[in-house]
Amino acid sequence: MRAYDLAIQNFSVADHLLQLHELFRGLQEGRIDEPLRLAVCTCFEIPENSVLRHARNDQVVLVAKGTAPIPQSLLVEDGINFLLRQAVVVGCTALESFFGDALRENVLTIVRARRRRADESLKKITLSLDDYLSLEGYEDPDVRLQQIILKTFERGTLYDASSIEKIANILTVTNFWDKVSAKTGNPDNELKRQISELVQRRNQIAHRADRPDEAAEPPEEQDGHGLRAINYAWANTRVATAKNVVSASSEIFTDTLQQLKDQLAREEEQRLARQLMRQ
Repeated sequence: MRAYDLAIQNFSVADHLLQLHELFRGLQEGRIDEPLRLAVCTCFEIPENSVLRHARNDQVVLVAKGTAPIPQSLLVEDGINFLLRQAVVVGCTALESFFGDALRENVLTIVRARRRRADESLKKITLSLDDYLSLEGYEDPDVRLQQIILKTFERGTLYDASSIEKIANILTVTNFWDKVSAKTGNPDNELKRQISELVQRRNQIAHRADRPDEAAEPPEEQDGHGLRAINYAWANTRVATAKNVVSASSEIFTDTLQQLKDQLAREEEQRLARQLMRQ
């Protein structure tokens, strides 16, 4: 499934951001040892009296030319939490994109296989006059229906727990969260909770730069920069949960859609056989 391959590529970016956070965590600037300074000057092929910046933690040593200073955000408490927030944004986008791409990739198969037995949500779809006119160019009625479905879901949100289930229902998967729970080994209510928290935090980051709600009661915990507190464990757990949900969903969708494709193949064989008998 192409949708899954793209999602995994996106999740790898989130994983890299989380890894960078752990690599740079606790970085402190200090004086550079003379042997190290001389070795770096030799490596850069610069004069031995060149000014260098030096910072380290228990995992990494960072040396930079004086003309390329070490970003201050790496050296202050909570300064590298922007990496966690970006991991949340990327992880949530990967989740959202997967279900949107899975629908686009397979909706035509669903339309052709299910027709009037499609999910109830498809039977209630409405479209504007502009939408109707824009579909006149498609001669195939199945393709027209495909475009109607995709246009409908472009207007909505595809990435909260209930919307994810709607996509699964359209792809003819019933008891979706039960099946995901069985594959991941986690309770379905816990999966839904973590997905909802990831989505909510992504929205807070995207729309409010993760500033706390001043009207919240009790007041929201803040970091040293006046933003909502965030830590590696929280972000890593929810990004990993989103990735597991996508992996499990891909397996479920693939199995279900293969059955529909087999059904379509059998129907085509029967159609050709009837045509041959008439001839």
